Amino acid sequence: MATNANVGLLVPSFFAGQPPTMDEYTSFFRSAEDMGFHSLWFTDRVFHQINILETFTLMTVAATVTSRVRLGTAVLLFVLRHPVLVAKAMATLDHLSGGRVTLGISLGGRDNEFGPMGVSMRRRVSKFTEDLTVMRKLWTERNVTFHGRFYDMDDVNVDPKPVQKSGIPIIIGGSADAVYKRAAEADGWVAGGGLNAEAYALACRKIRQYALDSSRDPNILDTGKLMYVYVNEDRNQAKQRLESFCHAYYGPQYDVDDNCAFGQADECAEFIQSYIDAGAKTILLGPTWPDVAQISRIAQEELPRLRLNMG
Repeated sequence: MATNANVGLLVPSFFAGQPPTMDEYTSFFRSAEDMGFHSLWFTDRVFHQINILETFTLMTVAATVTSRVRLGTAVLLFVLRHPVLVAKAMATLDHLSGGRVTLGISLGGRDNEFGPMGVSMRRRVSKFTEDLTVMRKLWTERNVTFHGRFYDMDDVNVDPKPVQKSGIPIIIGGSADAVYKRAAEADGWVAGGGLNAEAYALACRKIRQYALDSSRDPNILDTGKLMYVYVNEDRNQAKQRLESFCHAYYGPQYDVDDNCAFGQADECAEFIQSYIDAGAKTILLGPTWPDVAQISRIAQEELPRLRLNMG
């Protein structure tokens, strides 16, 4: 049973209405760091019916106005992007941020995203595997030569390399046995906005076993959990705010009661703690807007109620 966790923020980046301004984001990023949040996390989507801001652009803004907080993707739709360009972008961000980057990736996207991006859904698993191999080689080797199913390259380099001595951590997103196996071979796992605490605990146990089966120490793996949050004395008002936000992105089938922390601080803390106790080492709390007042309430009212490690 986990007794502590790091707590970060999932940066709100999708909106049914007009997105926030640069000033709102920069104030949010600076405040999150000043309040001691462990990390800032950025989601990814290519096509949608609502406004969604581009991942690397928003991460770069955050890197520019912070100096300590970690920066991660949760998660990048990896197979929809060219691995050489991902390797280049992430290595550059790692260099400019002083080694603060974590890359969360998944097979991703929705069915209607693959065709327009020129990616075959039927070959997405093999492409994911090859993309990951190519990216890691470009981060760690010089004069890379690689001839695979999707890419042919001779004597190529991506510089600068990542500055983190152990490399940019790679965590895997999703909720299937194949995902858990990949996570056990990477640096960890992050669950999205679904999975109750019991299902989450079962997934953590599976990942630990897969790691042991591969002769890896499961204790070195990160386990993350994303959940949307809204602190408000009026529980119904908090729920309505989350429903408006989440349903615009996921659709009306998304169950806020089962998947979100909302209401008074003690109610939110109890919900969050259930995932820490289930095995979460990193909690990604998602507010509905880059609202400094809301994350201040989270920092001052919720976090003291949790058994965790800030910073």
